Amino acid sequence: MSVVGRASVSGKPGVVTVARAAGVSASTVSNVFNQPHVVSPARRERVLRAASELGYGGPDPAARSLRSGRAGALGLVIRERLAHAFEDAATVRVLQGVSDAADPHQLGLVIVPAYPEQGTTGGPAVRHAAVDGLILYSLAGDDPLIEAAGRRHLPMVVIDSPARADSPAAGALDFVGIDERAAGETAVRHLLELGHRRLGVLSLRLSARDHPGPADAGHQARATASVPKGRLAGAARAAAAAGLDWTRVAVVQCQISSVEHGRAGAHALLDADPGITAVFALSDALALGARIAAHERGLSVPGALSIIGFDDSASASEGLTTIRQPLREKGRIATERLLRTLAGDPPGSPRALLPTRLVVRGSTAAPAPSG
Repeated sequence: MSVVGRASVSGKPGVVTVARAAGVSASTVSNVFNQPHVVSPARRERVLRAASELGYGGPDPAARSLRSGRAGALGLVIRERLAHAFEDAATVRVLQGVSDAADPHQLGLVIVPAYPEQGTTGGPAVRHAAVDGLILYSLAGDDPLIEAAGRRHLPMVVIDSPARADSPAAGALDFVGIDERAAGETAVRHLLELGHRRLGVLSLRLSARDHPGPADAGHQARATASVPKGRLAGAARAAAAAGLDWTRVAVVQCQISSVEHGRAGAHALLDADPGITAVFALSDALALGARIAAHERGLSVPGALSIIGFDDSASASEGLTTIRQPLREKGRIATERLLRTLAGDPPGSPRALLPTRLVVRGSTAAPAPSG
C-alpha cells in the first residue's frame, strides 16, 4: 500500500511522517540522513524506501541552519558580475586558495556579486547571503558593500582592499594583501632602468564612484581603492626618483580587469599621448588588452611599446613581463584566518602582507632609438 498523503503542515513530509511509514523512530530517520553508519543496512533501506515514496529528501537545510546557528558556508563579496569570478584568472586563483582552506572543513562557498556600474548601492546579495562569515575581495573604501556587509554582524576578513587607511568601516577587520606601493615602484623602476621616459598607465578604478577614462593627479589623490592607489603611489615614487614629473604621465582608468577593457583603455592612452614608449598595466588582463591595441596600431611589442602587467595570472606562454603575487596563498590565508575567528580563536596579527617579485619576460625592452 502506498504511504503518500501523510505530510507536515507545510505540505512537505517530515521526519515523523517517514518514521511512521517505515515503522521506526524519528531518531532512526534522522540518523539515516545524518549518521547512516549507525543504522543497520536493512533498516536504512526501509527508511530510504519510505522516504522515496513520500518524496522526502532529507532535513531542510534552512531549518538545520536555524537549529545549529550555522549555514555551513562562507561568502566572497566582489564588486563584479558573477561571470567575472569564473573568467578572471586572478580571481580564479584566489577562489582556489579559498577552497584549499574551506574543503577540509566541508564548507560551501557563496560568491556574492554586485554590478560595477551600480557602485553606489549595497546590493541585495550581501543582505541575503546564507553564510557564516564574509571575505571582502578588493573593494574600494567607499563601496557601500562594506557597510552592507557590516550590518550582517558576521566575522569578516579583507583581501587586498580596502586597507585600514582607506575605509573607517573596515578599519578593525583582518587584512591579507601585499605591499602595493613597493610592487608598483618595482614595476615602473624596471621600465625606467630600461631607459623609458614616456610612460602611460592602465589603472583599475580608483573608487566605487569612478568611471572609465583619464585619471589626473586629483583623481589619484582622492582614490579609495587601495590596490590602484598603492600601485600608482609606488609608480609615482619611482618616477620622482628618476627626475620625472608624474603629473605628466597619462593614466586611464578601466571599468574592470579584462582584456577588452585593457584594449579600449590602451587606445585611449595612446590617443592622449602617442609618444608613449612603455605602459604599466595594473593587471595582466589589462596588459594583454594593451598588447592587442598596440598591434592594431601597428606598434610592435616590445620594439615600439613595452608593456608590464601585474599578478602573473596570464599563461607564461604569453611572454608577459609582470609582478608576481601569491594569489592562491591570499585566498587560503584569508580563509584560514576567517575560520579561526569563527572558531573563537584569535587570528594573530591583524595584517598579513605577502611577498611579490618582478618576473621579466619578452614584453619589455629598451626603447627604440629615436629618429
